[in-house]
Amino acid sequence: MIKTHKFAGLIPEMLIRMIREHRCVVFVGAGLSAQAKANDGSIVPTWKTLLGLMVDWCVEHRIQLRVEPQEFREIIEKGRLLVVAQELQMSLGQQLNTCLSDILHSGDTKPSKAHRLLCKIDWVSVLTSNYDALIEGAYAAESGGILPPVFSSNGVNQAIECIRNDKHFVFKVHGDINIPNSIVLGNRDYSRLLYQSPAYRSFLETIFSSYTVLFVGFGGNDPDLEGIVDRLSTIYERSLSQHFILISENEFSALERQRLLEDKRLDCITYQKDSSHSQVVEFLKALSQRTTMQTEEPKPFKSKERQPRIFISGSYQNIELMRQISEIAKQIGFDVWFAETQISAGDRISDAISKAIDETDCLVALLSEEASKSSWVHFEIGRAWGAHKKILPIRIGNAKVPSDLMGILYLQIESPKFTPKDIQILRQAFSQLLNTIKDS
Repeated sequence: MIKTHKFAGLIPEMLIRMIREHRCVVFVGAGLSAQAKANDGSIVPTWKTLLGLMVDWCVEHRIQLRVEPQEFREIIEKGRLLVVAQELQMSLGQQLNTCLSDILHSGDTKPSKAHRLLCKIDWVSVLTSNYDALIEGAYAAESGGILPPVFSSNGVNQAIECIRNDKHFVFKVHGDINIPNSIVLGNRDYSRLLYQSPAYRSFLETIFSSYTVLFVGFGGNDPDLEGIVDRLSTIYERSLSQHFILISENEFSALERQRLLEDKRLDCITYQKDSSHSQVVEFLKALSQRTTMQTEEPKPFKSKERQPRIFISGSYQNIELMRQISEIAKQIGFDVWFAETQISAGDRISDAISKAIDETDCLVALLSEEASKSSWVHFEIGRAWGAHKKILPIRIGNAKVPSDLMGILYLQIESPKFTPKDIQILRQAFSQLLNTIKDS
């Protein structure tokens, strides 16, 4: 009997498909290493804790600092981690690797369950901002000692060659404590590496423009995430790639998630947070099962037979118009989804909407004055746009057209009350849409 996972959130079908098609890269942050424990019970420090320990190491080893250690600690508490990181990198100089090695190698730390589950999934590559060797240790444990190639910035040409030959590898974006002079700790040095090394930039451009990237082990205020996404979103914003981040549901508001999706092409997969972040393990377990087995998942659409599907997006204040559109679409031959009929009490609304959009053939966006003020409508349009779904906008009167839909031809309806002519226009549009979907 197969033991099922207990992940409580939604895994987008697009992510499942990308992994199955061997078109997905995972990007691992410090949160995953924080789940690993040593025999003495100690854990790998998070970014904030690491910087504090580095300040202590400097004091112990009489490293000359430009300000008192207490001032460093105060800046760390304010959350300005990159300021401290850059200053410590300058102060430590050639002793940086030694400092990190002493801190991160303390205790006999073993890869966590999350690390080992990560190794069971068919990624194109594993990228990580961590300096430790826990990912390599997990691969060794899962494969009987066989390790994938491991590179940092000085091995970027070999990493590019691995991509060309479809060979799996691990890439340390910020360096490796086992590779002298490879560590990039401060913001300035990472920017210099990104913008002054053509090979390094080309490597990241290839990853983020050609593959789907899943971020795991990052927090909402994580400086690694903020820096990486801000710099790289300019590289992949015009690409076809869609990227995902696993994040606890209280990290970002609905508006922040919408902006990440629209501005950074980064779609949030949320989980319920507890003290041990157990849902991260359940997510990876679910991802491993879903990508290696044909498991049945609940379907958002009602029809058992596969009909062309449309998702109707609009403001609840226009519910009568949405009902009329739904009836016309059903008469033409569509399987229709909209919230009034498909979401039940107790459902997680964002999950239900995201799953339905994943499985739809087309999103019909009812653009009204009310819809322009609805965060849900903007979320649904952004979600469909990010998932490369066909979108049919229906504009009512002089309603504002969202920027995402500026380049799409829309149907124009002058009044919020459909006339017989309007209904005829809609029927013709849905008939053409049905034929287009069947022919594709």
